[in-house]
Amino acid sequence: MQYLPYVYIGIGALLLGLFCYLRDKKSSIIAICVKTLVSVMFILTGVFALLNNQNSWDSIKLPAIYMIFGLVLGLIGDIVLDLKIYLKGLDYEKAQKDSDTLTYFGMVAFGVGHIFYIFSVFNRYLEAPLIMLWSFLIAIGVAALIFTIAIGVLKMRFGKFLLPSVIYCVLLSWFIVYCIWRCATQSNEIENIILVVGSIMFIVSDLILSMTYFSKPEDYEKKGIMNPESKFLISANHITYYIAQFLIAIAIMFI
Repeated sequence: MQYLPYVYIGIGALLLGLFCYLRDKKSSIIAICVKTLVSVMFILTGVFALLNNQNSWDSIKLPAIYMIFGLVLGLIGDIVLDLKIYLKGLDYEKAQKDSDTLTYFGMVAFGVGHIFYIFSVFNRYLEAPLIMLWSFLIAIGVAALIFTIAIGVLKMRFGKFLLPSVIYCVLLSWFIVYCIWRCATQSNEIENIILVVGSIMFIVSDLILSMTYFSKPEDYEKKGIMNPESKFLISANHITYYIAQFLIAIAIMFI
């Protein structure tokens, strides 16, 4: 059973390759089903990572449960956001409205998931609540810098999704900053190193996804890989995202 987390990572990698082959800018029901299976694999990785954890149950149960809740919310967000793309490509009257509703729902799912991830790390280090505050303040600064570049330099257009995007970015940045802080002060904790890499891959994925959703109209007329809806950027978005989730899942083995 100790090898099962890595088996699920391997299966997930194979399914991810299939998904990237199937997925285009409009998505499909088959692609959504394959994506769902990839997400199931990172949940199974997390569950069996927990079962292989050698520490006492009392010391790890809350951090592990929070982390697995975050993974489950990630699966929900994965399904919702690809359904959004699929519905947007259909020709019916309320397609755009339904797609927008799913965008909000997906943001909420991932945002709450990051709250669970933050609680998981915090629950491991209850002796240092001030780090939570300071990392939150730094996260606000990071998010402000990201949106300054996105809107001021790249001319991205968030429209009605600006506020939920900012809130989500603050939560994701908070998770990253907190993990980096803990890694710097608890350098012997392998879980913190894994979470730092995972959280960074998460924000890379979401920055690519933001290009797909919110680039200025003329960018979608570009030819080649820099078109926001190109096969390359769609694949890069999902590969970095799933690396993040599988790393977060395997970190449960070491908490």
